[in-house]
Amino acid sequence: MNVTAKPRLDTAIRAHLVPCLRADGFAGSGSKFWRVIAGWVQVVSVQGRRDGGSFAINLAVHPLAVPDRLGNQPDPKKITEGLCEFRRRLSETDSDQWWNHDGTEDSMNVAASAASLVYIEVGRPLLEHVSGPGAPLNVVTAEEFDKDSFDFSGFSSTKIRMALTLARFRLSQGLANDSAAFARIGLANLGSASALRQDLEQLAVAPLC
Repeated sequence: MNVTAKPRLDTAIRAHLVPCLRADGFAGSGSKFWRVIAGWVQVVSVQGRRDGGSFAINLAVHPLAVPDRLGNQPDPKKITEGLCEFRRRLSETDSDQWWNHDGTEDSMNVAASAASLVYIEVGRPLLEHVSGPGAPLNVVTAEEFDKDSFDFSGFSSTKIRMALTLARFRLSQGLANDSAAFARIGLANLGSASALRQDLEQLAVAPLC
């Protein structure tokens, strides 16, 4: 007896979104794809709801010179969106965006096609911008960061974690004073995140001259 295979979302993703990602130099398979640009790893991952019926697309970037959220050296092939410090959802607006389907092959293809279009129109320029030489993550000053006078195009974490990551990133660039300035911002906003205190204090001791 022939049994018709149940439609799978990853088949629709592979047909519609993956060709766009491959054209942009992303490697990977399944629900996670990655590429490295100018010292940053970029991750695109597809997140389906546990009960089915919809999916979202997560975008993330992380500097290769900085440990991931678990404190490990980033491996572009293995790092996940959740291990990156700067993350956001792919969305046409500022709101959370999910693409719905009813479990049929046609509806999954329609949803994956629509999501692919949003990636092309929104996600592609976002990712190209966020890791470019003049991108805010590369050039933001500690003063701008402290005053929230920056625009990371929606990529974010907590202020403390961003301060620590930027401090480590500036140190990797040989900018010890800038690194210390970001670390001091992290300490000033530490609150209950005491686990990060030691790392921030070590970075905050750079000379001020």
